[in-house]
Amino acid sequence: MKPDAAISPEGAIDPSDAWVEIFHSLGLPAYRIRVEAKDKMVCIQAPPEDFPRLLAPAIRPVLVKHGKALGYRFVTLDMS
Repeated sequence: MKPDAAISPEGAIDPSDAWVEIFHSLGLPAYRIRVEAKDKMVCIQAPPEDFPRLLAPAIRPVLVKHGKALGYRFVTLDMS
């Protein structure tokens, strides 16, 4: 099973599970993740006030690399 296919307690697949460890390692909260399978896109749902931190030169490339390693073509921010 690939890391992005973790099973939640309810039995549904939760793509956010594959991101918790990377968020915590960067000192970030565990943001919700939304997947657009058709476009091979993953959206990190974060409040706009967190965008500067997520886009910081020390953080952004790590998140993009993680998303690409999981097989996504695009890693985006979603203003939730």
